[in-house]
Amino acid sequence: MYTLWFGLFWIIFIHLILVILLKLNKKQAFLWIRLISIILILQKAFDYGSSWIEGDFTKMPVEYSAITYILFSITFLLNIKFLKSFVTFAAFLSGIGYLITFPFLGEMFIQGNGLWVTSLALINHSLLYIGSLLVMKHYLFKIESRKSILVMTVLVVAFSITMQYFINFEHRYLFIYMLLDGRILYNLFHNIDINGFVYLPYNMLIVSIYMGVISIFYKINTKVYALKFKHEYMRIERGVVKHEHTI
Repeated sequence: MYTLWFGLFWIIFIHLILVILLKLNKKQAFLWIRLISIILILQKAFDYGSSWIEGDFTKMPVEYSAITYILFSITFLLNIKFLKSFVTFAAFLSGIGYLITFPFLGEMFIQGNGLWVTSLALINHSLLYIGSLLVMKHYLFKIESRKSILVMTVLVVAFSITMQYFINFEHRYLFIYMLLDGRILYNLFHNIDINGFVYLPYNMLIVSIYMGVISIFYKINTKVYALKFKHEYMRIERGVVKHEHTI
């Protein structure tokens, strides 16, 4: 119950921050995006680097959101244009997905990963969510960029699957592997027998949901981008009113 109320409070808190940040102009917004990128990349470099130095390669970024932390940061720090549509979408999906599920699954996250790791994950996913909306405020992605999102998604999934052949993740709770091999079904339906008749429609459902989320992303991008002109109009209007008052 504690995580439910805290999770709901956190969602409200994050959106109050967004109300302020979405009013920033493009230059100010991208300073925040770069700051978010620096925080994420330094944190992950220390986290993964310290584990790899100790010979623990199970701390490998194979989760969708873990890969997104790195790609999002690199993309906006180095201004890699062809990755912007994918990393913005991936950041939005990872961020909002964690924020929505935390109030209901927070206790399970804490039991599986500990309070510190879960708290850090909540903050990092929130930063991704904030960063994605700041980008959408100033970039209107064309529907044609859907192709690059799908190509990068396939590459990310292929990377995660490949890593399974080199590293033993048996003792780690990794959602992406549970989702891909159908183990998530066991958590939902304990007596289900996963075979070809179940696995095929299951994967088709996942792909359909993912495609649906991509479509929602473009619609949200359009609405958030429209705020740019609304805020500019309000600034102009305030400037006119101020000017008339001075006269």
